Amino acid sequence: MVNERRHDLPHLLFVERVAFAEPISVEMDRPMALHPKVAGFWRNGEFRRVLKIVDTRYEHGETHLRVVTDRGCFDLRRFRRPEPRTLRMDSIWELCAELDTVELSHPG
Repeated sequence: MVNERRHDLPHLLFVERVAFAEPISVEMDRPMALHPKVAGFWRNGEFRRVLKIVDTRYEHGETHLRVVTDRGCFDLRRFRRPEPRTLRMDSIWELCAELDTVELSHPG
């Protein structure tokens, strides 16, 4: 049954429209949990609610997320850097890209 549902989901192709390196403020669903999820983010004073995290990629010291929001699709990046005065590690979130989506049709 689960596999049948998976075939009903549309296949999406993501195309980068605009690349950014813009700091954003991220809201987490359970901030004190061991593994909280991104619930949304603030950009230019507007909140974008994350509907689905499509992909998560981990690199050395960084986490990259591809998200579908109520106002489009975006790539987000989280990285850590030391705060200059205290050398405490801070998590920084930035918007990396705004994406267009194209739904691919199933053959047959």
